Amino acid sequence: MATMRARRRSNRFFPAARDLPSPRAEQHRRSEMFSEGCWHSIRVSLEMRGWSPPHIELIHNQLRQGWPLSLAVRQVSIRLGTCPMRSKSLG
Repeated sequence: MATMRARRRSNRFFPAARDLPSPRAEQHRRSEMFSEGCWHSIRVSLEMRGWSPPHIELIHNQLRQGWPLSLAVRQVSIRLGTCPMRSKSLG
């Protein structure tokens, strides 16, 4: 009987960090750091420049592969054949 008590977890303490559920994917994306800054600030900057969500997601994928922001933006605009009106170079 004593061994069964020892195996049960006590509810008196906070769960260990490894027992907590993993953070959602969106929280992980916000904390990603690139050479141009954190992903959240880059995304906000792209939104303010008029980039659409599909464009931004493709740019994010390019950044994850190690491309600098200016080349990632160029590759996405070439690949899709579109970019925001009156957009300026990021490099």
